[in-house]
Amino acid sequence: MHTRTSKLAGLAVTVPALAIGSAPLAAADPVPGGQPADQTISELNAEGYSVAINWVGGPSTLSLSECKVNSIHNPNRGVPALPSSSVTVYVDVQCPDESSNS
Repeated sequence: MHTRTSKLAGLAVTVPALAIGSAPLAAADPVPGGQPADQTISELNAEGYSVAINWVGGPSTLSLSECKVNSIHNPNRGVPALPSSSVTVYVDVQCPDESSNS
């Protein structure tokens, strides 16, 4: 009976590993802070996502090319993933303080 339990326990570990191993790879999101915010947003739009901006610091009146992305919140993590055209990605954008530029 001990052998039977060991085989079942091994199977229980193998099945989830197979399920994870066969999951489709999702397209990688741009890396926050790697480029100006306007480029990150353009990349996400090009992938078909709608983008909403969370202004987390600095004035929102500056051009996005002067700002950086702190983080990207892409809720499209399900399997299978939803079509990107039906997903809104939230981007945390921080702009420099205008008073520090003078």
